[in-house]
Amino acid sequence: MSVISDLWRDGRLPIEDGVFFADGRSYAVDVVGSALQVVEPVDLAEILAEDPDWLTSIDITSEAAVPDGFVCAGEGSHGSEGFFARLTADKELVWVCYLSESNPFTKLTVIDHNLTAVSTSGVTITVDLDTPV
Repeated sequence: MSVISDLWRDGRLPIEDGVFFADGRSYAVDVVGSALQVVEPVDLAEILAEDPDWLTSIDITSEAAVPDGFVCAGEGSHGSEGFFARLTADKELVWVCYLSESNPFTKLTVIDHNLTAVSTSGVTITVDLDTPV
């Protein structure tokens, strides 16, 4: 199991703008237009070793079925946070995108193999279900 998978099961995410994969890959990201742009790979275990409390509690507020699983979205314990994620059919994490200043993501739309997530502040991001970055 990966660090992010363990955190997900505990209802927590790192307070780090990024996309985190259940296989252990992690990337810092920026929002550019309606897409995610990789800034650099990051080592989540190292980040949390430096500050193990740099976490937020999350609440899933939206969910939708997709081929071979689900997508979901929601908010963190701080008002400005939001996330969206891809899950397996068993609701295990595939990947999650966390953004500290997006506000909660509440609307999910899937067309073809693309997910569009919209936050309460109007941040709109479209990603491929398999390769969000």
